[in-house]
Amino acid sequence: MAQLDTTKELDFLLHETDKDSASLLAQAVQEGIHILFKRQVTEAYINKRIERRQAELLIGAEEIEQVDYAWQSIEKDITWGLGSA
Repeated sequence: MAQLDTTKELDFLLHETDKDSASLLAQAVQEGIHILFKRQVTEAYINKRIERRQAELLIGAEEIEQVDYAWQSIEKDITWGLGSA
């Protein structure tokens, strides 16, 4: 996928959404913080810096189920790759 210049992306969004730039940038910051927050909670949970219950309260049980599934899949792949399966 081609990487667009942020200015071009903003111009496109301004044109397509008919929102003013302040509203659009506020939404971008809010959504960006949410993404970073989820990423950090996930990392803290995987690295056992926070308990499962706290992670569930912060980002939801369904999200943690997906994290657990992905992590278990990675562990299985590593075990298989090392020939211990």
